[in-house]
Amino acid sequence: MAWAGAEVIVDSQSWIAIAVVFYCATVIAVAYFVFVVRKSNLFDPIGQYLFFLSLFSLPLPIRALLTEEIEGSVTPYLPTLMHYLPISLALTALSMPLFTLGYYSPWARRVARATPIPMRQPPERLGLAFMVLIGLSVLLLYLLTSEAGGFVPFLLLGYSSTEQTFGRGYLAVGLPWLFVASLFLLYGYSRTRSMRYLVSFIVALGGVVLIQLLIGNRAMLLYILLVVMIYVHYGIRPLRWKFLVPFALAVFLSLNVMGTLRGSGYENIGDFIEKTTASAERVSQDEAKNFFYTLTIGEFVVPFETLPQMVRTIGIEDVPWFGLSYIRAPIYLIPNFLFPDRPLPLASWYMERYYGGGLRLNEGRQFFFLAEAYLNFGPAGIIIVALFWGVLWGALRQWLARSELHPAAVLIYALSVGFMFRCIAGDFATLVAGVTQQSLAAALIGLLIAGGTLRRRAPPERAPA
Repeated sequence: MAWAGAEVIVDSQSWIAIAVVFYCATVIAVAYFVFVVRKSNLFDPIGQYLFFLSLFSLPLPIRALLTEEIEGSVTPYLPTLMHYLPISLALTALSMPLFTLGYYSPWARRVARATPIPMRQPPERLGLAFMVLIGLSVLLLYLLTSEAGGFVPFLLLGYSSTEQTFGRGYLAVGLPWLFVASLFLLYGYSRTRSMRYLVSFIVALGGVVLIQLLIGNRAMLLYILLVVMIYVHYGIRPLRWKFLVPFALAVFLSLNVMGTLRGSGYENIGDFIEKTTASAERVSQDEAKNFFYTLTIGEFVVPFETLPQMVRTIGIEDVPWFGLSYIRAPIYLIPNFLFPDRPLPLASWYMERYYGGGLRLNEGRQFFFLAEAYLNFGPAGIIIVALFWGVLWGALRQWLARSELHPAAVLIYALSVGFMFRCIAGDFATLVAGVTQQSLAAALIGLLIAGGTLRRRAPPERAPA
């Protein structure tokens, strides 16, 4: 029996290796077409898709090739899922050409032409929009943190502060709304090139980043960085590869170090500095692997596990959902206090179904967007979702081009595309409710206050920049 089991493991690893090679060959071929033939760039939705899809898909299969040791956030189901990793990775690879087909299709252009674009005259009351959004954010955060004793005690909870936000997302949006408010200052700089706007933006952004550092929210910090870079690229000046590559590496290492150092339960700001410094001193060169732990035992090995789990069980142990999760996604726009009996999000359902209870509120597993496709329609679901995503994100890029890089359009585009990495790692409700509540709702409020308007008729179509 032991020898037969070893044969199964070796066979699984061989198929995983073939799947990894197939995936890499596919992403290289698609990237050549996208970046060389079609002249797209990394800040286009298709560039973000290829990059983050690979970042969330490859780490777990590559780890499985090297070891089945369960460590960190690696799923304890890994030995069970070994046989299902190759087909899962192959299906993910096939989503790339399908996404590309939808992205450059006439359907994407038609959707873009049917979507209203901002008026040519930029809004004027940007300072007022900034102040109103700050006021709304402060009010929401006051209501959110009152149970923790106030905003500062809430921040001093550190990483465990996320427990305070569960079931209260309608108040927790005050945190990302602070960032959206600061973008109206960057908007002002992109339009006027006034140093007053730029200095105010840097100060406001510094405060937002400090808050996120205290609570250890790396996903939000990455989102902030992506949105600012996308806005700068399209709204101020293009960013070049010679800057992006070393900068991206430095950011990646910094976020890994932050994950190693972050903690919770600080007594005051001085205690935060002291504990963080002490943790930094404990990170020696022998522990340098911690700088890359998100790729080996951390966040990037987590979401993809849900796809082989679905391949293993759907149609065998569990019945397909036949689109139910997509139909009910809009209900997550309703605040929890108005709809306390709404169904569990897929991530919570997954934890209960495969891991049981007993977990802390800030512990869980993200539900990979292609796993949701398989959960609903099996392999056909991945084809449908990849094409749909391609049309959706391709329409957004075409819409930006048709707006002639209007600052308001750049703002909406940056907030949407910057959220894509979370949509890849999450379910459809993340796309529908997450980007709407955390970003676009605040942006639209700000644009209305600033005096922005829309028009149906678009100017003659341009090729995307």
